[in-house]
Amino acid sequence: MNDLADPNGTPTLVGRERRRYLLRAAVVLALVCGVVAAAVVLWSPRTTVVRVVDQPSEIVYADGSAHFAVLTHVRAPIAAIRLSQDASSAVNHYAVVLGRDPGGSYGHRVRLDATGMDPTELTVEWTADGVWLSYPSGHRVFVPATHFTGGR
Repeated sequence: MNDLADPNGTPTLVGRERRRYLLRAAVVLALVCGVVAAAVVLWSPRTTVVRVVDQPSEIVYADGSAHFAVLTHVRAPIAAIRLSQDASSAVNHYAVVLGRDPGGSYGHRVRLDATGMDPTELTVEWTADGVWLSYPSGHRVFVPATHFTGGR
C-alpha cells in the first residue's frame, strides 16, 4: 500500500510540494497586504494648516472662549497623479475649521468648493452673531456662532 496516497485515491501534497505551495501562498498574501497598505497610504488625506485667523478681542461669544478660523488644505498623496482635473475633489480640497483649536483638528468644518476662486484669498469677518467667510468675487458664507461655540 502507498502511504503517500489519500484513501480516496487523490494525491496529497507532501514534503517539497507542500513547502512550495505554502511559499507561494505566503508570497501572494504578502503581495495582497502590500497592495492594501499602499492603497491606504495613498488615499489617506493629509491636512495642512494654510492660515489661522484669530477672533478679535472686541467680539465675545457666550462660551467666553477664544475662537479661530483655520484654513486647511486637505490633500491625499494620490492627488499628485491627477486622476481627475477637479481641484476640489475628495482627495484635494480646502476647508475652514471654526472653533477653539488653533490647529484646526476639531470644530465646525466648512468645505470650500468655489470653482475658479483661490481659497487663500478668503477673508474672515467676525461678528457677534457668527462669522462671514468671503471671497473677493463677492461670494459669502455665514456660519452662526452657535455652530462653533461651546467646544464644537
